[in-house]
This record gives sequence, structure tokens and C-alpha cells, in this order.
Amino acid sequence: MKTILAIVIPLAVLALLLASMWYVAYRLRVLFGLEGRWPLRVGVAVVVIGGAVAVLGTAKLASPLVGVLNVLGGYVFIFYFFLLLALLGLHALQLKWRLPLMGSGVACLAVALAVTVSGALWANSFTVTETEIRLPGLERELTVMHISDVHLGHHRGRAYLERIIEETNRRKPDLVLITGDLVDSRAALEPGVLEPLSRFVAPAFFVGGNHEKYVDPQRAFELIAAHGVRVLHNEVILTHGLQLVGLDYMNADEDTFDMHPSDDKRTIKSVLAGLALKSDVASILIHHSPMGARHVAAKGIGLMVSGHTHAGQVFPFTLFAGLVFPFNRGLHQEGSTAVFVSQGAGTFMPRVRLGSSNELNLLRLKPAR
Repeated sequence: MKTILAIVIPLAVLALLLASMWYVAYRLRVLFGLEGRWPLRVGVAVVVIGGAVAVLGTAKLASPLVGVLNVLGGYVFIFYFFLLLALLGLHALQLKWRLPLMGSGVACLAVALAVTVSGALWANSFTVTETEIRLPGLERELTVMHISDVHLGHHRGRAYLERIIEETNRRKPDLVLITGDLVDSRAALEPGVLEPLSRFVAPAFFVGGNHEKYVDPQRAFELIAAHGVRVLHNEVILTHGLQLVGLDYMNADEDTFDMHPSDDKRTIKSVLAGLALKSDVASILIHHSPMGARHVAAKGIGLMVSGHTHAGQVFPFTLFAGLVFPFNRGLHQEGSTAVFVSQGAGTFMPRVRLGSSNELNLLRLKPAR
């Protein structure tokens, strides 16, 4: 079943994309009274496919020009998507009412542009959310800054990371947990980009995400560690009266379908089975994705901290993200285990946020009553 879904879903997405390009070209030709079918179809296809290539095919490149093209490609794709939605909505209205063609077409373009600009501006900043969590076995209150999915590279660089670390230090947490996708392209591995990591005042711990794997995981881990952040690889350490379990990015188990599968043969289920934990010490597990929470709960771990979902990042995908990820954003419960999922501090693919926010998460851990 997992293999079938891995084939069927990409093919379905490709088919929908091709159908949408034909439809957009057709509607623009009708609304604006344009002559010739193929020039417009080809033009739409070139713009959309070019945007997709710029977004999806540049992770292993570090050129500033490529970075600009990557960001512009994301804006193009979002503009196209909302233009498609606007044209579909207009088409539905025109089935009932007679509306001016050219004026309606201009309105669709304006709506798509306004939404894209708004989402691009909203994605430039981040907020800090605070969440109180009761943790069994905890002896004293702790404050944890959870940072996930910064996606340094083409979208953001050193300056954005400096802002995150400045805000983190201002909040004076006891420790910092970074749950993957810190690096999004080789541009993040250029000299100096990750240097601000060395300025964390509190001890910082990191586990890798799927995007580090897409770029150069070994180099990324070496640079992160070189700047004073402890990189955890399927291990348990004791710190601040906690058992901190850090897992590499991996699938939940052999059977659960994952939209972003790992090529690691190990799974959360298999790795946890081999880890020895003390039952009388509070425990936190950090893993990039919230998949596999039931295996974490079966191990008796009090808190799982993850990111990865971006809460869908862009409307209307924000409405469907919960169907893909049972734990999509915020605080949840899996048995006796609390599961906290960050929306992420950055963006991937389009540098846009709509219906979600870039965030850092200040977790105030308190002893369970």
C-alpha cells in the first residue's frame, strides 16, 4: 500500500497540475479576448514549470542568483494557485450572473496578486508563543525554547538566524531544542551563515530533519556541532533533570504511510525498543516529525516535541494538514504522552504564510500534579 500511494499521489498531482494549466490558459483567453490557443498555453506552462523547477531543484545550489530565482519561483507558484482559485470562483458566478469579462479577469489577477503580497509580507516575521506543559517526573520548573523548521538557505540567511537567537536569549530559557530543517539549501552551509548558533546562552540540542538529508547531512551536522550545538543521533542524555531522547529523521514504523519518507532503514519503533530509559526521571523526545507518537507513548515518554508540518503553511492547505498529520500544530495528547508540534520558524517552497505563522515556542514545563 505504501508503494502504491507513493506512485499514485505524485501522478495525481501531476495530472491536476497539467489540467489546471490548460484551464487557466483557456479562461484567460476567454476573459481577455485573446487570439490563439497554443501561445497562451505554452506561456502558462513555461511560467508554472519554471517556477516549480526554481523551487524544487535548487537545494544543492548556493548561488545568490539561484536564491533569488527560488524565492521568485515560489511567489509565482502561489500567484498561479490563487489565480486558479479566483478563476474557478468567477466561473461558478458566471453560471448564474452575467459579469463583464475583462473586468472580471482583472479582478482575478488583482486578488491573486494581493493574496501573494500579503502572504509574502506575513512570512517575513515570527512570533513567540508560550505553552504550559505538565511533565511527569519533573522535579522543578524548566523553560525550553523550541525552534523548528527555520529553513536557512534561499529563503533566509544569517540575519534571520541572528534575530531568532537574540529573541531566544532575551527569554532566558534553561535549554534550547532545535527539531530539524534548520538547513534548507547549500546556501546555509556557506561560511558564517550558521555562526550565530554559537551565541546561544542556554545549552542547545539539535536533531536532523528531512531537509538536511536533501542537502548534505554530514556537512550540516558538522557545522552545527562546530558552533556549540549538541547534535543528537538516536541517543539519550541526562540534562537539567531530564532524560532527553534525540532521534534522527526516520519513519514511524514499517507500515505507516509518510508523505516525506526517510531512507533510513531504522524506525522510531525499532530505535525506541533499543533505548534504556529510567522510569523515575522526566523524559522528553525530540524528533523532526510528529509521526510515530504512539510508539513514543508506548515507551512511557512524557513529552514529544516536533515540527515539520508547518501547520499547512498556506491556506487552504492549512485546512487539510490535519488529515495528513494527526498532530498538526500546538499541544496534543497521545495516551499519557503530551505531543507538542511547532508551526516552524520559517517557510519552505514558497516564502509565504497564509493561515499560519512563523513561530518560536517557549515551553514552560511544570511538575505534574
